[in-house]
Amino acid sequence: MINPQINKKSGHSIAKRLKIAAFLFLFLSVPGVLHAQNEKDPRVWDIEIYGNDAFRDLILKNNIAVDKPSVLQKLFFFTQKGFYLDELELRRDEIRIQRFYQRRGYNEVEVRYRIEEKHNRDWKKTVIFDITENKPILIDTVQFFLRAAESDSLLISDNLEFRRHIRRLNYRKGRVYEPVRQSEVISQMVGGMHELGYPWAYSEVQASVDTTGKRAALNIINTPGARATFDSVLITGERTLPAKYIRRETGIKKGQYYDDKAIRSAQREVFNHHLLQFAIVSLPEQPEDSTVDVQVRIKEAPLRSLQFKIGAGNFQSLEGFGDWYKVFRGQLTWIHRNVALKGHRFSASLRASGFEQRAGLDYLFPYVFNTKSSFIISPFFQHRIERGPGYEVIRGGITNSFVYQYNSQLTGTASYQYTLNDQINSVNQEVLPDSVINYDISSFTFNAYYGAGVREGRQGWVFQPFLEVAGLFGEGSFSFQKASLDIRKYTPVLDGLVLANRISGGGIYYSAQDSLPQDILLYNGGTNDVRGWNRFELGPQRPRFDDNGNFQNYVAQGGRVSFTVNTELRLRIDSFFKGFGIAAFLDGGQVWRTWENVSMSDLQFGLGGGLRYQSPVGPIRIDIARKLNPSKQDLNIYQGVDYGSPWDRWGIHFSIGQAF
Repeated sequence: MINPQINKKSGHSIAKRLKIAAFLFLFLSVPGVLHAQNEKDPRVWDIEIYGNDAFRDLILKNNIAVDKPSVLQKLFFFTQKGFYLDELELRRDEIRIQRFYQRRGYNEVEVRYRIEEKHNRDWKKTVIFDITENKPILIDTVQFFLRAAESDSLLISDNLEFRRHIRRLNYRKGRVYEPVRQSEVISQMVGGMHELGYPWAYSEVQASVDTTGKRAALNIINTPGARATFDSVLITGERTLPAKYIRRETGIKKGQYYDDKAIRSAQREVFNHHLLQFAIVSLPEQPEDSTVDVQVRIKEAPLRSLQFKIGAGNFQSLEGFGDWYKVFRGQLTWIHRNVALKGHRFSASLRASGFEQRAGLDYLFPYVFNTKSSFIISPFFQHRIERGPGYEVIRGGITNSFVYQYNSQLTGTASYQYTLNDQINSVNQEVLPDSVINYDISSFTFNAYYGAGVREGRQGWVFQPFLEVAGLFGEGSFSFQKASLDIRKYTPVLDGLVLANRISGGGIYYSAQDSLPQDILLYNGGTNDVRGWNRFELGPQRPRFDDNGNFQNYVAQGGRVSFTVNTELRLRIDSFFKGFGIAAFLDGGQVWRTWENVSMSDLQFGLGGGLRYQSPVGPIRIDIARKLNPSKQDLNIYQGVDYGSPWDRWGIHFSIGQAF
């Protein structure tokens, strides 16, 4: 018989021994793990360049193969692959930097690399490139020659624009002679002759270089060839659209002197035509004489198409989880192209969500008096609920718009709209104090878009002025004038990091009536304004009560003046998650009931951040922002009683497209 007391002690002894063994195993194995980490293959942690007076570090780093992790990648370095030190590649980078300099006039440049340990881990390496530039080759003389008849020589040499081409060349006396610029100089000279009607022009650069004396003598020889006028515009690929309409869309006139700008304009206008999937404008093989033919190859889009879109948004308008279905929205569009075989377009669309339903028709005349002008007739019917201001509106009317796209940077639109409106409060059918149940609006609107150096929302300026004049001739229920201006600036800071700024504001600066319908007043707050607030909820507010006189919440009143300022940092994190980005932003703004109330000290601010995903339909955006200086109305505090929740300090937004 086994003694139970002895068995219990034996069990304790075994457990104790197992614990000691496990401790010894960990004690002996951890140094091995640490030792394995210390024996990691060397990896590039930093790159430094010394001696480069002529070119910035960033330019040289873009021309070498070796790379280092970014600041974010360093935080998660162990999850990254690559950045291993490869001395064979470093020797190639020496040659790459040398050739970069030599092509830019530094024929005696010297480049050496070295590797240093400047960090607390011996596998973290800093690669250093030491550069001795030495003196470059300078341009001593530049001479221009024209191989042409006397009349052509005088036409070209006396042209002010051609002289500007010469003054803008990189090849000028006293500058560094950069062989890599030769093709650019030739292109500039040929382009200048093309603009004067010489489609067969060519140019060459003859350089005599004294590498010892560091001097270069350049001869730029230009041969314009025959001056030519446009003759035929040849169309290939057309099926249902008559060739004369495509020919008209190019804007090229027979007998007009050849010009590269005319070819580029034709390419843009034809490519943007709503009937075409693609278009290519080029010069076919032909004799180099006094006339030139242009060829346009096209592929037509289907004559009829049906499009269906579905999405989600406007989460801030929900009253509770029971309304979840209201965030979904859909749109159905039917398009008929080439109406009456004249290139016109007709479309019908239905759009619906829990907060808006809209039906509309559009008829497009793509050519009014030239390829840049078009006219659109758009009758519509709309029902919309605005929970922030607390009103509901039913509208029906027609919009007639004239659009003129001067170029890819500048577009202007002039419209006339007439609408019949029925506006009521969205809760209990109460009429707001400054609402009118039935009214009509007759207004002219003018807006423009100008983008200077804009590239995919990463750099450049955007200016967007707007003007609306209603009841100009006494027609309609209300007479007022409204104007606004939106200015945006995009600045690249680092690779993948952009600073975006916007300032916008507007006001109703004249009104024949003391009060205006809620749908005409200005509002602020929401996914594209001050994101700490939900849609239209920033600004003056009034309390709303139930049938028993109990406080429910506040509704926005709107106003006659609005102002918004936004600053946002956008960072792409493609190296971690393909197509993803993050953003941090500070928004500020306010709405004032009248111009007399305007004070910049009233501005309210929201601070937040968000995620971005570059989808096929545009950036999908999720933003969350906190109100920095909310009012008592923003927090739902009425007569000292807090009716709100912690979520009243936050705004959450989901949308497609950048905020601005």
